Amino acid sequence: MFTGASFPQENYTAAMSTADTRQPPEPTDRPSHRVATVADEGDVLALMRAFYTEETLVFEESVAQRAVHDLLTHPQLGRIIVLEIADRPIGYLTLTVGFSLEFHGRYALVDELYLIPSVRGRGWGRHCLELAASLAREMGTNALRLEVNHANTRARTLYLRNSFRDDRRDLFTRWL
Repeated sequence: MFTGASFPQENYTAAMSTADTRQPPEPTDRPSHRVATVADEGDVLALMRAFYTEETLVFEESVAQRAVHDLLTHPQLGRIIVLEIADRPIGYLTLTVGFSLEFHGRYALVDELYLIPSVRGRGWGRHCLELAASLAREMGTNALRLEVNHANTRARTLYLRNSFRDDRRDLFTRWL
């Protein structure tokens, strides 16, 4: 999910060093987005590494690479959207598809939403949520869901201000 926590710029630069060594974009630059392709795997993985580091999630390169590749090569599972400024990746949005009786069939999940620290606070998170809703409609889903860390108040505020409802449920996982 979008993260509003502080993340040192040097950590982002180190995480992105395999993908791009240019400096972060200027605040006046305008963002764009596009559906990721297999050619974007390296950039997506670098952004994932930065996101997982920031959120203190376990990042295993080979496992992440396999999952990214599967999603990029099987569009029925969802989409990865690369967010760019001046052809430079500044974030990504992952939208996947699930099925639920509660949601009357297919639903979309904002699985991950990440923006580099230097571009946050400019309304792009809101833009990404609208983009996710538009893509979810195009994919024929009935609802758009997401999850957020309980402690991430900045992201929770963003989601509540953009028509998401806190279902007051906890998510549990059992790895198979």
